[in-house]
Amino acid sequence: MDLIFQALLIILQPVNFGLMVLAVFSGIIIGAIPGLTSAVAIGLLIPFTFSFEADRAFIILLGIYVGSMYGGSIPAVLMNLPGTPGAAVTAIDGYPMTKQGHSGEALGVSVFSSGVGGIISCLFLIFLSLQLARIALEFGGPEYFALCLFAIVIVFCLSGQSMIKGAIAAGLGLLIATVGIDTITPYPRFTFEVTELMIGMPMVPATIGLFCVAEAFRMIEAPGRIASENRAVSGLLAVSRTIPRLWRTLLQSGLIGTFIGILPGTGATVGSYMAYNAARATSKVPEKFGNGAAEGVCASESANNAVAVGALIPLMTLGIPGDINTLLLIGAMLIHGLIPGPTLFTENLVLVYVIFGTMVFSNLLIIVLGLTMTQWVARIANVEKKYLIPLVLVVAITGPAISYGHIYYFWVAIGFGLLGYFCEKGGFPPLAIAMSLILGPILEYNLRSSMMLPDASILMFMQRPISALFLVLTLAVIVYSIRREIRRWRARREPKEAEA
Repeated sequence: MDLIFQALLIILQPVNFGLMVLAVFSGIIIGAIPGLTSAVAIGLLIPFTFSFEADRAFIILLGIYVGSMYGGSIPAVLMNLPGTPGAAVTAIDGYPMTKQGHSGEALGVSVFSSGVGGIISCLFLIFLSLQLARIALEFGGPEYFALCLFAIVIVFCLSGQSMIKGAIAAGLGLLIATVGIDTITPYPRFTFEVTELMIGMPMVPATIGLFCVAEAFRMIEAPGRIASENRAVSGLLAVSRTIPRLWRTLLQSGLIGTFIGILPGTGATVGSYMAYNAARATSKVPEKFGNGAAEGVCASESANNAVAVGALIPLMTLGIPGDINTLLLIGAMLIHGLIPGPTLFTENLVLVYVIFGTMVFSNLLIIVLGLTMTQWVARIANVEKKYLIPLVLVVAITGPAISYGHIYYFWVAIGFGLLGYFCEKGGFPPLAIAMSLILGPILEYNLRSSMMLPDASILMFMQRPISALFLVLTLAVIVYSIRREIRRWRARREPKEAEA
């Protein structure tokens, strides 16, 4: 109880709580602007938190993270223009509700579903993380190697449209991760006598470049006004009559989103689609889905925010990022001298409870701010990209360089921005590159250190129950993905054969 009390005192300090409110509101605004995602917001803010204490930094970062997950639903409902990728499913039923004159009801359902879905996932975050952290303390080199391999395989198999392109992207990330000083035998690798490369590829500017700078380059392709129409928000409080009959969908979708969030590399979009399909399958009126069903909006948004919270579970307990946002949060932790994983629960337990509390309060603030500020935020979705592009580029490129105090980080952000841009254009998922870049050194170190143990052999990884479990799951994911690729290949081939 003392730790919980200490965490509450930190969160409820006037400055910290005020920053949380500002961060959640700013996140809603950023999410409401198509093209600016939660990853962009977190990436741009990380350099500005260098001078903050760790608890205040994460109150800000997590507040903007949670807020932006909801904000994407506003343009999705009003203009059929998802502000974030996860909100694409929300638009399926949200926009038809707007055209039928129920925009306020749709946004109200979105607000409550986002907040409640996030709180459901927070309960799992609080109770499951503490248990997993105790289990993770028993992990050795073989277990961490198998876990990292499992995470990388899931990402390159499921994060892109092509398993082969995903594997190539993951391989590229692993190759880049080998640049620098060997962690076991201090010897420079692939440095080409460039002094700066001795430190390797710094994670923060690399991930900011892959996602934030690359996003700015994509925005340059389609300049101009993001939305050409705006619809008035009316009947927002009518949701009080709708929410009580959606409790089953709220609970079901929150649980699905939490589970999807725990799986590395899946993300809010996958969670929203799975929850939406589950809601339609269990609905008494499935024919309404796609034509303005409040259940569809509820399922998507509840899962959306649940994924955001669920992704923190593997991050905090095992040091494995669940999605793009938690990839960036790992960078923020390392900057503040924190090591994500079980040691976080033994050395920084007060901060752990601060993170728990911040996620709960932020999801509650979504409901309060969503009901009071949505009408004003909806107007911001019409901002022109020409005002956003220079801001994103300047902050994303110069932020790490100024914070670290070296021009090398400037070029790293630009280089990875170009890499992320061209990989996305070619269908190679940048998430696979980033995940491999971060997990590659952990995977290599634990593999090599495990093989240096007395009587070590390859069979050792199958003789230890936890590492064997992860290796079996890895094999199952590969087999499933290969079968999926074969089915896709046959589906593309059959129409061509019919035409011939």
